[in-house]
Amino acid sequence: MSKNKTASLDEAVEAVRALPQGSQDAIAQELVAMVEDYSMPERPAEEQELIKQRLKGPRKAISRADFMAMLRQYNPAL
Repeated sequence: MSKNKTASLDEAVEAVRALPQGSQDAIAQELVAMVEDYSMPERPAEEQELIKQRLKGPRKAISRADFMAMLRQYNPAL
C-alpha cells in the first residue's frame, strides 16, 4: 500500500486480497455494513414529489419577530 494517508480503493482491495480467506470475508462484511450506513434512504415517490413541489413554490420571508416566536415554541429561554 502507498505511504500516503489516503489509500485508493484499488490499493485497499489489493491489500485485503493478500489476507487469508476468512479475513477477507470478515472485511467484506464490515465494508458492506459501512456502505449501507452511508447510503441515503430511499424516499417514497409521493414524498419526493411533495418536496419538488414545495421547492418550486415562491419563498416567503418572515420577520425576525415571527422567526423568534417560532423558535421560542421549542426553547422558551430565547
